[in-house]
Amino acid sequence: AKLESALTLLGCFGELHQFHMDFENEQLIPALTELGDPGQWPASLYSSEHDKVQELLQKAGRRLLSLHEARLSDRETRRGIIILMDEQKTLKGVCEHHQEREQVGLLPELDKLADSQWRISIIKPFLEEWAQRMEHNINIAKQLEF
Repeated sequence: AKLESALTLLGCFGELHQFHMDFENEQLIPALTELGDPGQWPASLYSSEHDKVQELLQKAGRRLLSLHEARLSDRETRRGIIILMDEQKTLKGVCEHHQEREQVGLLPELDKLADSQWRISIIKPFLEEWAQRMEHNINIAKQLEF
């Protein structure tokens, strides 16, 4: 049941990351590119990081599903979980570096260069949808048993 709960939580994270990624790839990164890509990092780096996070999430999902479906002893299951947790350090690192680049590069550059009306017109609906998705995923997480 615990591995099933972990799969559910990973799915929640994946759903939120997909929403984040789609918004940046469809709204923010093209805007930065149109403004001449003046940031500290090329706009393509943000998309590449999104792809890397997706790849690592899929790998984690496959490994977790494999652990869940395997008929392993408790010791073998613990060993598999330790390997999975070790692999997640990479995912965590990529997510942290990506967020840092957004906060230092992408978002401040768009704040400086883009029209405030444009920012409000895309950010407000995003934040409203984000809040709904977060609430939905929090409710899912509250129902899980660990």
